[in-house]
Amino acid sequence: MAFTQQPFNQQQRAEIYAELADKISPQGAEFLMAQAPPGGWEQFATKADLIEVVAEMTARFASIEIRMEQGFAEMNSRFAEMNAEMNSRFAEMNSEMNSRFAEMNLRFAKLTEQRSRDIWAFTAAMAVMVITVVVSVFLAG
Repeated sequence: MAFTQQPFNQQQRAEIYAELADKISPQGAEFLMAQAPPGGWEQFATKADLIEVVAEMTARFASIEIRMEQGFAEMNSRFAEMNAEMNSRFAEMNSEMNSRFAEMNLRFAKLTEQRSRDIWAFTAAMAVMVITVVVSVFLAG
């Protein structure tokens, strides 16, 4: 019987067993038959199979890496756009707030000036009243 790469069917396995049992012994034939894979040797991976799998996996990983790099580049671009937009909005808000604070400072300055005049006017009026009362008391007495 010639060695074949195809999986052995039950009849072929029985023939091989019988031939081995005649040549060595039933126990030896049983041992040798147990060493052969049930589906045939072609079910085992060869170095060529492994090289092919490695090449395929390397290509897939490279493809995934390229897509990830593209995705990260796109995300960085979007974050840069968002950052620029936020900086622009913050600058507008800062300008608006500075304008409003300047307006409030001007109003407080006007109020302070008005209150200062009011206090001086009140103080002057009280001084005139005190002087008037003192002069009245002095002249009356």
